[in-house]
Amino acid sequence: MKTFPLQALQALQALRTPGYRRTVAVRRAAALALLTAAAVNLVSGRAADPQVVTFSRPVGAGSVVEAADLEVRRLPAEAVPDNAVREIDVAAGRILAAGASRGEVLTSTRLVGPDLARELAGGAPPEDYAMVPVALAEPEIIPLLHHGATVSVVTTGDEGAAPVTVATGGRVVVAEAEAGTVLLLLHDSQAAAVAAAALASPLAVVLNGQA
Repeated sequence: MKTFPLQALQALQALRTPGYRRTVAVRRAAALALLTAAAVNLVSGRAADPQVVTFSRPVGAGSVVEAADLEVRRLPAEAVPDNAVREIDVAAGRILAAGASRGEVLTSTRLVGPDLARELAGGAPPEDYAMVPVALAEPEIIPLLHHGATVSVVTTGDEGAAPVTVATGGRVVVAEAEAGTVLLLLHDSQAAAVAAAALASPLAVVLNGQA
């Protein structure tokens, strides 16, 4: 024969007996049921949220992204960008175009590659463009160059000679102050001209003031 704990028997008796105790017991049971349902809904909702890759620590522009820089988290669908990266392996080993803070969602356009080229080119086919590293004759300007800035490339020429514009409408992908170089996205026709000019004379960039 089964026996019930004294507290269970008292609770059962309270429910059977009309009055204040039954009212309190019913309210407590209802509150417990609501809390349980809310907890279940919360857990279920989080399990349904999409997984995305976020930064686990700050990473500077131009850095090679390491797996240790990233983590996978679940976020509400409305907070996830369409081009969010979903797997760490997709990003590990690639170059970060713009610096990131801890907790930021990693998107494909933050990584140097075709998606970024398409964005900077205004939706034009990325195969029509090339990324060209340019060693600057005056690297002091690099701190003024932000990711996405529009620049023209000019030759510094010999002393007293007028500078010659080699390319216009270049977009800054990465500006590395330590290396004294800037990675530019240029149309194929201008990319070749810049590469050739770099062999003949030092180059500089002129910030056009456009984002």
